Amino acid sequence: MIGLGYYISITPDIFYEEEIRRLAARYPLELMMAETDGPWPFEGTYDGRMTHPLMVADVVRHIAGIKSVAVEEAAAQMYGNTCTFYRLQPQASG
Repeated sequence: MIGLGYYISITPDIFYEEEIRRLAARYPLELMMAETDGPWPFEGTYDGRMTHPLMVADVVRHIAGIKSVAVEEAAAQMYGNTCTFYRLQPQASG
C-alpha cells in the first residue's frame, strides 16, 4: 500500500489497539490522515463515550508521539494529506 501511495486514516482505536499503533509507527506520516469514524462508543481512553470530531486532535497528538515529531508538524502534514486526498484548497492558519 505504501509503494502505491495509498492514504490511511487512523482513529481513536490507536489508544487501545496495538495493531493500529504498529501500523502508525510503520506507515509514513506523508500518507496518513486522522478521523473519529463514528459516532459510536470506543474503548480504552474513551470508554463509554461517543466519538466526536474533537478527538481527532488527540489522535494527531498520539501519532506525533509515535513518530517522535512535534504535534504541529504532524498536524500540518496530516491536514495537508487530507486536503490532497479530498482535493480541497488548504485554508491559511492563524
